[in-house]
Amino acid sequence: MLRNKSYIEKQTFFLYFLLTAILIFAGCNGRGSGNGGMALSEAGLDPKFFSGEITGTITISAYDTMFYRNFLVDAAKAFESLYPGIMVNVETFSAMPVIKTGDQGMMVVEIQNDPQSRADYISRINTNIMSGTGADLYAMDVLPLHKCAESGTLENLDSYIATDPGFHKRDYRENILDAARFKDGTWFLPLDYDFNFFTYDTTLVPVEIGGSFGIDDPVSTEDLLRIGTVLYNGTYKLFNIHDYSRGPISMFNILLNENIQSYLNLETRKANFVDGSFASMLNSVKNYGAQGFIPQGVTGQQDAGQLRQRTAGASADRFYFKQYNATNLLAQFTRKLGMVMRSEGGMAAGIVSDDEIAGIRANANGSVSFTFSQGYGINSQSKNKAAAWAFIKFLLSKEVQLSPNFIAMGLPINNEARFEKAELTISAFAGSTEAMNDQLRKALDEYRAAAETLSDSIDTFVLLDSSLNDMIAQEVVYFFGNSRTADEVARVLQNKADLYLSE
Repeated sequence: MLRNKSYIEKQTFFLYFLLTAILIFAGCNGRGSGNGGMALSEAGLDPKFFSGEITGTITISAYDTMFYRNFLVDAAKAFESLYPGIMVNVETFSAMPVIKTGDQGMMVVEIQNDPQSRADYISRINTNIMSGTGADLYAMDVLPLHKCAESGTLENLDSYIATDPGFHKRDYRENILDAARFKDGTWFLPLDYDFNFFTYDTTLVPVEIGGSFGIDDPVSTEDLLRIGTVLYNGTYKLFNIHDYSRGPISMFNILLNENIQSYLNLETRKANFVDGSFASMLNSVKNYGAQGFIPQGVTGQQDAGQLRQRTAGASADRFYFKQYNATNLLAQFTRKLGMVMRSEGGMAAGIVSDDEIAGIRANANGSVSFTFSQGYGINSQSKNKAAAWAFIKFLLSKEVQLSPNFIAMGLPINNEARFEKAELTISAFAGSTEAMNDQLRKALDEYRAAAETLSDSIDTFVLLDSSLNDMIAQEVVYFFGNSRTADEVARVLQNKADLYLSE
């Protein structure tokens, strides 16, 4: 079941060594005809739908150019070679990021938050859908699932999945496909999935506590903070995460993610910022920084260089706990082989030689969510749904998901691709394409087992709305800038959210 429980702040941020994605969600008010995608689901699909010739033209629309353009263009060419009677057009709209040389020659990629550009894109999509001229396929990089599904913009893919003899759920991470369902429908299919996990420093966390952790036992940030505040002796920070920053990674954002279902329910269009829990969370985050439990961040974008310096300076520090995403999991098993494979994404690196996995990150209610870099849905008004569906299946194939142009911050949803990608990655870092030695093979096997066990816990999906996200981001600046109290920020957010959700 899909639940509402995540938030990602979109601001300029800096990426070290690897590019990362920001999934930006905005409004989608297009209307399909009647029940939109439900029509085929209710009627059932004729098997001939899947055996006919793939011909004609389809168009794919995506907002994000950096992550989508090259991948989709290459995939389109390969698809056209496979089906000579088809033509695939690719449309992307966002500006490419600015690449600069930062401190000590380090490559810095700046991705600008551009609400107006997103709004213009959404307006264009809505206009096209209303006029019946929309794209056949939409990348879900900007369009919000809940509005597009409820308005009939997206096709319900349940019958496609159930009826197509060439589609087998067992070939993919089935719990991810199940978690992505919303209101009795499957409105898009993700190509990849990402999750967060924690490690703990065995030199700081006693054996009796560390022994309670495990890769098959989800744990929340709040759980670890409760443990850490008891262990804290003033020497080391509890987490390698700043209390607050304008970027996407901070203790504020993490705790907001874990508790978002307490503040916003996009399905019922209800907000709850004023019962005291939101204000309490804000005050707790500020207190964690003020008391030295976690590093203190900066509140202004102009201080981003200062934040980078602090992060770099903490590379030799120890932290009780650290948080990483799925792409960093392999580093946990290759660190003793002298292979540095971890990208910190703005977090302090710290000493990792004594770290062990504490578990996958859970939300406050115990559920475990995933995000994705790339996912696609079919326009319910598409005139060539057979070709659109064939293209989605093509994107889900092992060969395409192993493409070097497939930029995903998580793991391929295709089981074979996920299995092989790990071996390709570890071989590339080892600098050898020959058979791996026993040490590399052992590290690979341990990583694969851990990745699958952690993934087994995922049972929910992130549901976002950029307008509400922007409201939160704009208001909490006043709190962390000390110009408003937590209660004042909560009241303002309640009023704004109520107005927005009543529209």
